[in-house]
Amino acid sequence: MDTYEIIKQLCDEKGIRLSVLASGIGVRSSVFTELKMGRTKKLSVSTLGKIADYFEVPLSLLTGDDAGTDEKQNELFRKRKLLFDLSKKASEEDLDKILRIVDALVGE
Repeated sequence: MDTYEIIKQLCDEKGIRLSVLASGIGVRSSVFTELKMGRTKKLSVSTLGKIADYFEVPLSLLTGDDAGTDEKQNELFRKRKLLFDLSKKASEEDLDKILRIVDALVGE
């Protein structure tokens, strides 16, 4: 998965648009358009750091460092995306039930 796809997936999981992310980290939205179109091959470490901080994920997820960790993170994101996609079909009552179950499991 390339950097753009990872960033897009993070946004999708949070239910935000790339423009909201851009505003939140202080960069132009066109940064992501350039990355998507391949006109920019990679983002600066500074920008990647801001994105990692924004989503509270390890920088290695965005930089491709530590392939083993990335594979685990990718699997975790696939699972989170599946839950997110399924939640779109759930009623408010179902979502409340799911939240209570997850809360009981993670203890928050």
